[in-house]
Order: sequence, then C-alpha cells, then structure tokens
Amino acid sequence: MSGYVNHIVVCGYGEGSDMLLEALRDEFDIDEQRVVLFGPGDRPRSLDPSFLWVEGDPTKESELDKVRLTHASTAILAASRVVSPQQADAQTILTGFTIRSYLSRKKTAALRKRPVHMVAEILESENVQHARSAGIDEVIETYKVGYSLLAHAVIYPGVADATSNVVLPGAQNLYVGRIPEGISPPIAFDELSQRIRELTGVLVIGFRDPETGEEQVNPLKTEQVQPDMELLYFATEPRLETL
Repeated sequence: MSGYVNHIVVCGYGEGSDMLLEALRDEFDIDEQRVVLFGPGDRPRSLDPSFLWVEGDPTKESELDKVRLTHASTAILAASRVVSPQQADAQTILTGFTIRSYLSRKKTAALRKRPVHMVAEILESENVQHARSAGIDEVIETYKVGYSLLAHAVIYPGVADATSNVVLPGAQNLYVGRIPEGISPPIAFDELSQRIRELTGVLVIGFRDPETGEEQVNPLKTEQVQPDMELLYFATEPRLETL
C-alpha cells in the first residue's frame, strides 16, 4: 500500500455491509478511486476484487499504519450488524477516538491542507454526541433517517420518494461547494444564488459554516453570505469547486 494516496478507508466492514459497497460503486468509479476495507480476519471470499482488503483492528493505533491512513482522503466507519446497536456504536466511537488520536501525533497528517474526513454510521440517537466528541466529522443516523422517511410518507405521500432521490445517485443530487471566483462576498443570498444560477445552472438552496457545520437552508433573500461559507446546491453533477 506504499503508493496509496487520497484513498478511502472503510472500517467496520462485515456481514450485512454489502449495500455500502454497492453505494460506493454507484457514487464513483472504483477503478479510479481506491477503496480499502480494513477489518479482522481473512478477506471475505465473496468480496469483489476491486476492493482491497487489509486485515487489522482499527481500534488499535499500532494497526492504522497498515492502511496508510495519514494519506487517505476519507475514513468511513460502518456499524456492525452482528451485535446490538449499542455495542456497534461503542465500537464506532472507539474507532473514531483511535483514528483522531493517531492522526494528531503524525506530522504528515498535521501538514495536510485538508485533514482526513471521517464519516460514521450511528444506530442510536443517544450516541450521536459521543461520536462527535470522538472527532468524527459527519454522523449519519441510518435507522432514524430511514424510519423518519417512512413516518413522513404517511402524512405527506410522495415526499419520502423525493427526499430519497436527492441523496441517491440520479438526475438531481445535493452537493456542497465553494463560492465561485468572480463573486465577492459578503453578498446577499438572493444575489448570490441568481449569479451562480446564471454562471453554472445550479440551484443554490443554502449555505453552511465548514467550521461549525451549522447550516442555513432557504435563508432570507437579504441574508449575508460570508467568504468562508460553503454552498448547498442541486445539480446533475458537481459543478462548484470543493475544498
């Protein structure tokens, strides 16, 4: 793995995780974007050869060099489906703490312009804040999101389908990007969205603070968008530069 750079490391892959790999394949070209699965035991016989398997324990700092984590673009922490949700979340949170501790002591990681981005699946809502305290950048409550869509569809038929289409690969997806060159913030949201629509054809629906993660969706027209904000927008493909 000595030549791996900007690869994706998946921690926690196991029985029941096949849909995650299918989703990754739908999002990008696996032949171009390297994906490394990191877990205990031998390589699963059914695993697609496009994915690299590395045996190890992501909760041990001494094992993380195996996947060249300091040079990865992203770490995905998938929840186990063979233990209780509470046990799965505990494992995910411990992995998050371990990765952040490991990276904090690595000079290579400290010098990076863009740190390793860590995304984790959490099954029980009470553990979300613990996951964020562990240094995980984005926390996705898969059970809660799924059940909320089911309940929402009862009262508002069709909305769940539309919401699913936004996050699944398709004609229109939600993306995050930077304010294009040539537009000088601070600038009113209404003017900003109109100018970007003219330049790129995308529909800007809000913005977020990359430092705090705080988002404003459908803000007032007069709301001032500051220079360091990221934009939330709909498009058929990524059109705005990312960090």
